[in-house]
Amino acid sequence: MLFYAKTAAIEFLMNPEIFGGSIILFKIYYILAAPLVGLLGLGVTYLLFPKKIADLFFGFILILSLGLLLSSLIIPINENVITQSFKGDLGKAFKDAVAAYPITIRIFSILLNSIGGVVLLGGALYSYLRDRKRTYNLLLIIGGLLPMLGGAALGVLGDPNIFFEFELGGAVFLFLGFLYSDKYIKNNSIDRK
Repeated sequence: MLFYAKTAAIEFLMNPEIFGGSIILFKIYYILAAPLVGLLGLGVTYLLFPKKIADLFFGFILILSLGLLLSSLIIPINENVITQSFKGDLGKAFKDAVAAYPITIRIFSILLNSIGGVVLLGGALYSYLRDRKRTYNLLLIIGGLLPMLGGAALGVLGDPNIFFEFELGGAVFLFLGFLYSDKYIKNNSIDRK
């Protein structure tokens, strides 16, 4: 949630009326935002899988995150694209700025988000199907789906206008799911699996 808050603050700061296009802010944003779903999926593996498997998945997420960090720092991004993009619509600016990165950087984000998203959604669905009293998993499923849909609207459909709303909705539902899961676990004194 801390990374979500920091990336949301950077999104706000990159508005044309505030800082606008900043290479440094955008790189920090991308390095923090890209691993978020992978980290959520990692948390699910520690809840649902044996520690050995979760530790292996942690190593996988760590390698991808380090690859993202190093490649983002080493490989240059077209500064002109960043400064020009952030003079207009914010959603389109982020779409154009991400596209300015070569695929050798974006591949890490794609893998982290795809694999992490499948694990997050699959784990929440599995938990709900296993015990339908754990309705908080429905909030986690919605929280995982909303940013994916917003990202699809931004990247695939080319409609950046709803990206931030879906991102906010996802964070709210994930947080509510976490709160309700913690409350459920405390009230029922159960194992987290």
